[in-house]
Amino acid sequence: MNSRYITTAVALLFTGAVLFAQTKEEEDRLNGGTITVVKAYDPSVADAFKVKSLPQLNDTTKIQKKAVTYSIFSVPVASTFTPAKGKLSRLKPRQRPQYYDNYARLGFGNYGNIVAEFAGNIEVDRDSDFGIFLNHNSSLGGIDEVMLDDSYLDTALDLSYGHRSKNASFGITGGARYQKANWYGIYEPLNAQLVMTNPQDTDVDISYLSYGLGGNVDFFDSVFKELELKLTGTSTSEDASEYRARLLPKLGFDIEGTEVSLGLEVDYLAGTFDTQGLRPAQTDYSYVSTGLNPKINLYDDNYKLELGVHVNYLTDLESNEGDFKFYPDINASYRLLEDQVIAYTQILGGRDMNSLQQFADENVFLAPAIDIQPTNRTIDAQLGLKGKISNNFGYKVFGGYKKENDRYFYTKDVGRVLIVNEGATLGNVFYTQYGDLETTFFGGSLSVDVSSKFNLTVTGRSMTYEVTNGPNFENTASQLPEFTADIVGTYQINDKIDVGTTVYLVGERDVYRNGFGVESLDSFIDLNLDVNYKINSKLTAFLRGNNLTGGNYQYYLDYPVQDLQVMAGAVYKFDF
Repeated sequence: MNSRYITTAVALLFTGAVLFAQTKEEEDRLNGGTITVVKAYDPSVADAFKVKSLPQLNDTTKIQKKAVTYSIFSVPVASTFTPAKGKLSRLKPRQRPQYYDNYARLGFGNYGNIVAEFAGNIEVDRDSDFGIFLNHNSSLGGIDEVMLDDSYLDTALDLSYGHRSKNASFGITGGARYQKANWYGIYEPLNAQLVMTNPQDTDVDISYLSYGLGGNVDFFDSVFKELELKLTGTSTSEDASEYRARLLPKLGFDIEGTEVSLGLEVDYLAGTFDTQGLRPAQTDYSYVSTGLNPKINLYDDNYKLELGVHVNYLTDLESNEGDFKFYPDINASYRLLEDQVIAYTQILGGRDMNSLQQFADENVFLAPAIDIQPTNRTIDAQLGLKGKISNNFGYKVFGGYKKENDRYFYTKDVGRVLIVNEGATLGNVFYTQYGDLETTFFGGSLSVDVSSKFNLTVTGRSMTYEVTNGPNFENTASQLPEFTADIVGTYQINDKIDVGTTVYLVGERDVYRNGFGVESLDSFIDLNLDVNYKINSKLTAFLRGNNLTGGNYQYYLDYPVQDLQVMAGAVYKFDF
């Protein structure tokens, strides 16, 4: 890794430990679940619609940005706003913080960036409520030296209803999300050809429409514990479509004082691609995954042990083939020294049902057609220590090993001679290719929570990869970073002002380009600052600075992100 980045990272770690941090979290209840939104700074996709029953509403918000991604739909709402605590004096009692069920946020920034959010909770009656969450994130673009349109848009709407009775509670959630981006990251040698044409005539936009409906029931005094149903779909402007249905019932009972649970799952996934890119891909795919997960729970004052197994049968409906797999499901922890030293381990595995929606969540710059197949996670093991050094300091250190067969990797191509209005032929789209991946990793985290006014978390993780059965991309762990680290925290200066910072470091990555070979992407550091000023109990103004140190770095090959960004706006909280 470049020594300049390492020096900067160390300096920022010490600076963050003394002064800043970014996330502030506090939750208002909405239908008993959780909504969280993760904001980021560049035109890539966040979580496409995931049906979440009984969502919960965050008013003060939790910004938990991933490098080069922003999460917007049906997942947690982030702001940095938290009601100030009342002061203690001899003459006045401490004022209790005032909480509200609803809020609206609006912010504007350079690059034509706009953020708008609305979240509300309406009490239908004593045991029922209705929730709504609307989110919009867009940009006009304007990244230096990018010749094509680099604007993006992401808008999502979630509606939910929840009801609780004496014996059970249930929730229903429905929503839709529209995402639009552009394939602006063209293969560099084609720039010369593009400059000789009118770039505005080259259509490079891609859009995704995701939708879903789901519900769940929780039973309080019954062997039948839970029942969850999720129905989702995705379609694209390139005539691709996908449908998915998941049914997840769960049973629970005691056998001679031992807790026993039995989870079941039926997962159906099917999709089609009507338009192909330069690299041919499957036109149809359909799978049915059926699974059982029996588990027993053993625990005492000093230990906890969960012993289980995943039994899975996968059917490929296109080829009429199927196979059984067995995976471990073990979690254990033991107190070596009260809360100061706790040893833990997990030995897991499973069948991961990859999907178009999942890939678009991670990387919106996909080719019109890609290969989609499940990943066989044969082992996913971790061993570590965690605990509290004191009441204010916590730690975690760990190491592990993971083996995945048929693991996907993002690769690019070199494109072809420029053809106007064929925007996916400029070496500017990603394909999925599969191989077997072994990952050895280790890392740790340290959290400091001095008081309600200051907290800080530092996390780091190092990975080593070995790829086999991927000869078509030279067994390259394409787009996977060797190292990641972050600092996240908050510092409340007084009852009116709080500041925060997040620092993200992503290590070097190798990327395979079909027709050329392996290329490398540099590591980068991304620094973000937030300042929030509480005008009154309902209104707060905010100022954000994102990507203060990273420049136009590339997380995905050929796709520079927006440089320094500044956004200002306000959050208004209220009750109906």
